[in-house]
Amino acid sequence: MMSRIFLASGATIAVTAETGPMEMIKNILLILFLVVGAVWLLIDARRNLVATYGGAVQPAPHTGAAPIAACTAPRGQPAPEIVAIIAAAVHAHLGRASRIVAISTDDDAQTWAAEGRRAIYATRKVR
Repeated sequence: MMSRIFLASGATIAVTAETGPMEMIKNILLILFLVVGAVWLLIDARRNLVATYGGAVQPAPHTGAAPIAACTAPRGQPAPEIVAIIAAAVHAHLGRASRIVAISTDDDAQTWAAEGRRAIYATRKVR
């Protein structure tokens, strides 16, 4: 006895009764896993498309306000625009309400160089 299983793609799988019940179960499980995998891939592709193109926010039209460079901040403190950008980045990264405790500007560029030298020297063997 020969029976056929028709797939949504138009392919046909022939299942014969002579092969035994285990072969038929294997074929059914194969089809089931293929269908579940295809559905999973479609859902994942849709999620990626929505994340990439669905949540795009259109930029606000320019209203002729003062340019960013025109705003000044007291010495040693970042400009208000910089604080807003940092706050937006923290909110986007953490996804929940957060509190920025401190933002400090370091005008001394040698600080990073000194930290790099300290890290290198820490890996060396002391004689």
